[in-house]
Amino acid sequence: MSAAALALEEPHVLVGPYAPLAPVAAAAASEAMTAADVPQVIELLRAAPQAAYCEWEDEGLLSGHLAHSSDLCRVIRTPSGRVVAALLAGSFGVRGSISHAVVDPGHRRLGLARVMAVDTLAAFRRRGVNRIFLAVLDGNEAATALWTGVGFRPALGERTFECDL
Repeated sequence: MSAAALALEEPHVLVGPYAPLAPVAAAAASEAMTAADVPQVIELLRAAPQAAYCEWEDEGLLSGHLAHSSDLCRVIRTPSGRVVAALLAGSFGVRGSISHAVVDPGHRRLGLARVMAVDTLAAFRRRGVNRIFLAVLDGNEAATALWTGVGFRPALGERTFECDL
């Protein structure tokens, strides 16, 4: 059982409107993402506008990313092997970032994103990462509640900039 699944059995406080509809089953454990998972992960990302997926994040790029970040990138599969939740993350030195977290609409509000988040945070800790950055689209209250519920806080006085090359 993953550390996240164990942590979910302990009392925890969630901030905001997010609360799993039902306790996460012990079988809901995240696993390291593999290159074989990438096509299904891209399919999930494309179907979720709130994930802010960019088409240049293609199979080759994501598979290459897994060569050094598979412990940070997580998936949850059904018993038949279908990927129903995914989280993409990476690190550079003592800083990390989470770029995407997505759950299939039919599997939302079961705590799956929280399982992946807690497992990814544990992997960051094992790497010695001290700070993690992520962005949440304005108005995405479910994501805001998820991330504040696992310890993230808004970075006051900061703005996010990006540049497509």
